[in-house]
Amino acid sequence: MATTSLWKVDKRLDHVIDYATDEEKTKNDNVENEGGNFDSIEKLLTYATNPDKTEKLFYTTGINCKVDNAVKEMQFIKKLYGKEKGILAFHGYQSFKEGEVTPEIAHEIGVKLAEEMWGDRFQVVVSTHLNTDNIHNHFVINSVSFKDGYKYYSNISNTGLLRKTSDEICEEYGLSVLEEKTCKSGINFVNFYKKSMKESEYYKFAKEDIDYAIEHSWTYQEFIKKLKDMGYEVYFRANKISIRRYPYKRNIRIERAFGEEYSIENIKNKIFSRYPSREEVIKPKTYDKRLFYKGTVKKLRKPKGIIALYYYYCYLLKVYPKKNLNYKLSPEMRAEVKKMDKYSEQIRFICKYKLETIKDIDNLKEQKKEELQKTLNIRNRLYYKRQKLNNESEKDVVTKEIISVTFVIEKVRKEIRLCDEVGDNARKMKEQIKEMEEREQEKVKAKEKKKNMDKKKEEN
Repeated sequence: MATTSLWKVDKRLDHVIDYATDEEKTKNDNVENEGGNFDSIEKLLTYATNPDKTEKLFYTTGINCKVDNAVKEMQFIKKLYGKEKGILAFHGYQSFKEGEVTPEIAHEIGVKLAEEMWGDRFQVVVSTHLNTDNIHNHFVINSVSFKDGYKYYSNISNTGLLRKTSDEICEEYGLSVLEEKTCKSGINFVNFYKKSMKESEYYKFAKEDIDYAIEHSWTYQEFIKKLKDMGYEVYFRANKISIRRYPYKRNIRIERAFGEEYSIENIKNKIFSRYPSREEVIKPKTYDKRLFYKGTVKKLRKPKGIIALYYYYCYLLKVYPKKNLNYKLSPEMRAEVKKMDKYSEQIRFICKYKLETIKDIDNLKEQKKEELQKTLNIRNRLYYKRQKLNNESEKDVVTKEIISVTFVIEKVRKEIRLCDEVGDNARKMKEQIKEMEEREQEKVKAKEKKKNMDKKKEEN
């Protein structure tokens, strides 16, 4: 039965790798006892990739790094993000039932587990040890992400996810797994696994896309095609559907992630049991009445700078479209649709103070900070004044003044926060619009290339 575990490494990285790759280190101690002895990445990697345990390094794989240079590459990422202290790495293992799996399959499962758990953000070395009765995999995971510099935390939710992902892969290979039970501490890892699924943007958008594909498909084949059109890779293992979307490396087994209603049979029943909607683009709410503007259009002030960026971004999000756009928004931009109330508030704020550049925002923020400090001083004087009063009616008057000033303070603080939000969002919007335009250009180029190739074929 496949089991998993994970430990932290909080001392020197180079010692762990030296120890892990030392050819003379051929200890055959039980893997559970060995796991806690590695206090640095270098020792750990030396042990994990020991040739005497892995048949001349045949069963070792580096994910997002090279095995021979893993220490330096991991240290470089730590130095790049200034996170060279604290937990340096994590050491994990995955053990299989005796005689149930071959070294090749064990290593293949270990690589898939590492890719799905950590491959989209972390550097990992995977090695398969053959020196004990139970074939087992070792994982050395850099604690710092090469993608964003954030650290990996081995909390209960991630432990639950590790166990569940390992079980799912093993079951696909026909291997036995442990039945999940509440442990002695009272923790049920299945519940934490479900919680991590609900909080994951990746899983949330995947479920929305699956529901969308079911709703707009006439056949099961069309359903699969729609998933692929939305950027998902589709896999079939053990008569179950798994999907993955770039840049994530974790496969989502939709039946296990979202319930039995998403089995292949139930998806087919959903599609065949009703007439699907043929509307491919979700239409935004629009006015059905004509609007009239009093005055001359020529005199209207043309938006510039940040407000123009906001208007264009909202146009892409189908808030102010002339026509419905014929492409499906990226998951990142779909997430932003849910924040439209926030954007509307920010647009009103930009128009109120006529903000056009980041410098305008910084200047306004400084003004608001000065205003806040003055207002806080006024309120402090009112508090001091009320303390000296004995007459209750006079105290009530001052209290009302304090409430009024507090309202102003909250308003100014909100505007300071809006300054920060507008500045941050302006940068993000530019990046997302650029990415979207680049994707559209790539599609146009691909179509032109295909057109030219077809033309050449016809000429030949």
